[in-house]
Amino acid sequence: MVAAKNVKYTREILKTTGVSPDRIQMFHCSAAEGQRFQEEVTRISEIIENLGSNPIKESLRSEKNKKDSKKEQKKIKPKE
Repeated sequence: MVAAKNVKYTREILKTTGVSPDRIQMFHCSAAEGQRFQEEVTRISEIIENLGSNPIKESLRSEKNKKDSKKEQKKIKPKE
């Protein structure tokens, strides 16, 4: 199954980048299984919530804050 291989591959990429592979999951259900779909989505959402913020996003945010802080410091320094 191509989709399952893609999910497995993506999980491996996440591992190498330091992101929990649990953020990517796949399950099968038919259109008639609305209740099961809801349960699975809730389960996966809880897992992701418990994992916390995306470490890559946090790292990028931290870098941006550092750059912004340096820009502000340059603006504040009086020219001699």
